Amino acid sequence: MKKIIFSLILFVLLPTIVLAWDDCPQGEVLCEGKCGLFIDTDNDGICDRSQPAPEDRDNNTTSTGEEVNSLIENELKTQQAKRIYHLLPISLFLIFLYLISHILSKKKIISIADHRKIWNFLLLITFLISGILGVLRVIEINFSISISLPFNILFWHVEAGIAMFAISIFHIVWHWAYFKNMFRIKK
Repeated sequence: MKKIIFSLILFVLLPTIVLAWDDCPQGEVLCEGKCGLFIDTDNDGICDRSQPAPEDRDNNTTSTGEEVNSLIENELKTQQAKRIYHLLPISLFLIFLYLISHILSKKKIISIADHRKIWNFLLLITFLISGILGVLRVIEINFSISISLPFNILFWHVEAGIAMFAISIFHIVWHWAYFKNMFRIKK
């Protein structure tokens, strides 16, 4: 188990050499260097992070104002499509898994303590993933340091946050009496 946790942390923390096309942390399209993350490996004067990879571009036409506007509109649609997060699928999947582990604990196949350990461990893992990716994102934005990972940091930060939220609801339900007593007004 320790090796798995170490491997996950190492995977998240080790930056890769992979150059990320079309993955601007600022959400810019066809940027010409507004932040300190400017990378231009194809020497076209536009940041690689704010445009598709060269093999994904249509290079057969000359750029007119109308074509550039069309390209910007397409890029904005692509960026908006990438921002679809999976609130319901993740939540429903975790509720399903929780119900299975709850039934197993009620049937004494696993102990209640093991049931809670599983979900506390998952809460810890989602917290660490969301927290580490959030800090990496803040470092990228605040210090203009380019952190190239083979995945979209913001997307996975939000997805882990959704999972953490769903699991934290289970945790709050378990400890409801504690929270209720914490806010009880003493006479």
